Amino acid sequence: MELRHLKYFIAVAEEGGFSRAARRLHVVQPTLSMQIRDLENELGGPLFDRGARLTTLTAAGEVFLAEARQVLAQAERAQATTRLALEGRSGGVRIGVAGAAVLGGMLADRIRGFHRARPLVRIELRETTPLRQRAAILANELDVGYSALPAPRDEPRLASVPVSSATFVVALPAGHRLAGHEKLTAKQIAGEELIEYAVGTDPDDQVPDALRRAGLAPPPSRARHRADSTLTVLALVAAGAGIAVVPAGVHRAAVPDVVYRPLAGPGLAVEFHLLYRVTETDPAVAAFLRSAT
Repeated sequence: MELRHLKYFIAVAEEGGFSRAARRLHVVQPTLSMQIRDLENELGGPLFDRGARLTTLTAAGEVFLAEARQVLAQAERAQATTRLALEGRSGGVRIGVAGAAVLGGMLADRIRGFHRARPLVRIELRETTPLRQRAAILANELDVGYSALPAPRDEPRLASVPVSSATFVVALPAGHRLAGHEKLTAKQIAGEELIEYAVGTDPDDQVPDALRRAGLAPPPSRARHRADSTLTVLALVAAGAGIAVVPAGVHRAAVPDVVYRPLAGPGLAVEFHLLYRVTETDPAVAAFLRSAT
């Protein structure tokens, strides 16, 4: 029994005759009659009462009609679902994010466009540090990641592309003596208690290069307070533990007792990267990568 047998059977049942069903199916009537006979022989009995002017279903034919319609409907759903998967229009994308990427707006813009184009694709966001993103992508626990750290040069299984950049702002406890300035410079915040923005565990990865070059990152050995995500950095600022230099856009986070001031200075910017597996084959993930880069 093949799907075409079911299609032929349903057409005869719905048209009430072989000639009309043959015209509907664009086949010759003898071929249609032979296919229905083969089906009846396989099932072991007649499905139709063949009258001179009208062909009607037998009791067994009525039962088989309901089942045949369900089978064809399921086959059509399977075809449609598979096509969507092959085209990257279904499935899911698991995205690792750092807080700054979310608060800066770059991630929302990309997801918005992707969701509009492929609304059936499930999107899963997980906030995690850059180094954990790398490990999770390699372990197939995440598909892509947004962070301030590119793919490591000594890991051929990972690749990354720059997708956005951001300048910096200074996060201050409300009521801090520097909060009265419209802008701040590196010189003005020199000597202040700076919270270490620890995005990784390797000393070279502790903060973006731009902050180190500007002297805005305390050496790990001298930092009294550290945090590994944007929101936890802001929590320490709100507690009065110190001030922090964070990517612009973070000011959208309405953290109580924290105020933000622009940080003036040439070359002060951080680049955000999209990390992914070099050998990615999942159609939905590949479609996201095309839309996001």
